[in-house]
Amino acid sequence: MNKNTHRLVYSRLRGMVVAVAETATAERKSATGEMRTRRRSSASGTRAVAVAAGVTVLGMLPGLSGAQIVPTPGTSTQVIQTPNGLPQVNVAKPSGAGVSVNTYNQFDVQKAGAILNNSATMVQTQQAGWINGNPNYGAGQAARIIVNQVNSPNPSQIRGTVEIAGARAELVIANPSGIFVDGGSFLNTSRATLTTGVPFYGADGSLAGYNVNRGLVTVAGAGLNAANIDQVDLIARAVQVNAAVYAKNLNVIAGTNQVNHDTLAATPIAGDGPAPSVAIDVSQLGGMYSNRIFLASNENGVGVANAGTIAAQAGDLTLQSNGRLVLTGKTTASGNLALAAAGGIQNNGTTYAQQSLSANTAADLTNSGTLAAQQNTTVNAGSVNSTGTLGAGVNNDGSVGRSGDLI
Repeated sequence: MNKNTHRLVYSRLRGMVVAVAETATAERKSATGEMRTRRRSSASGTRAVAVAAGVTVLGMLPGLSGAQIVPTPGTSTQVIQTPNGLPQVNVAKPSGAGVSVNTYNQFDVQKAGAILNNSATMVQTQQAGWINGNPNYGAGQAARIIVNQVNSPNPSQIRGTVEIAGARAELVIANPSGIFVDGGSFLNTSRATLTTGVPFYGADGSLAGYNVNRGLVTVAGAGLNAANIDQVDLIARAVQVNAAVYAKNLNVIAGTNQVNHDTLAATPIAGDGPAPSVAIDVSQLGGMYSNRIFLASNENGVGVANAGTIAAQAGDLTLQSNGRLVLTGKTTASGNLALAAAGGIQNNGTTYAQQSLSANTAADLTNSGTLAAQQNTTVNAGSVNSTGTLGAGVNNDGSVGRSGDLI
């Protein structure tokens, strides 16, 4: 029956979805490895058609119930399913500057992960095996930066691995309503940016930066593991870290700012709604672990707090705040450690640099913990009140090392 009806199946040999007769089913491989088929009953054929059609429709129409990544209707960005059931985003063709701009009504990544297709031809991925090329791309085309801009009243949830298929590219996920990360990671990207800002572009189609006037980036649960990529940028009005963040080079820019994409220079702009009490908040369960760390909060009067661990393990650590800097956890750098706060510095924890430490504030500096460096320690403050350890030439075990200057 229905001898002219066909269904879609996945060919392992070809690495792609192909059409076969409705009544055909895989039986064996030939000597060349090609799958041979035999006819089967119409009942089983009907069931196979229903399953194949259901999978195909679910992939092609992401607005159906259960979809997690929903492109804005009318755009060229499309979502299908990989052979193993992951969402595969065929991103928009890049601009002349190499930027693929994609907009969504929803962008959530589940534990199984998701694929962003940056290849014009069939390509192998780590999470989904072989996938077909991106039909939006011309021959040899690939994006240098893939922007995923979310227009939704809800935060985006990143609970799995976002993999770029094909050429390596920068990855941007932007949602002014917030981003919640619990088990997030990345594959085949050189730089990942999670921001609550709205991207803006140059006349040549390049990514110029982000306008941030609201939004919270939260890291919780299984955290964010991006130790395999070169740079991670968290750019939001506020950042809450309740779990571990791992990176090679970590930048956190908080406040209402226009942030330059290339330099991360931040220029204050007007905010939407009241300011948060703390711009960058690392809880007792939270931690930032990176070779080099730069944290900056420049919203007037809004501080930075660390009750967990901030560790620059192979370089410098910089913390800047236009509010008060409160350190009750462990704040360390294998290189230099620079603290600067307009609203004062309060250290009740362990703040230590294996090279030199500087603390600058026009307000008060209070210390009941350890504020020290193996080399020099420089303090410039409106007033200093220390009942703890304030020292230079101190080893990381607390013993006296070689001479250092306390200025």
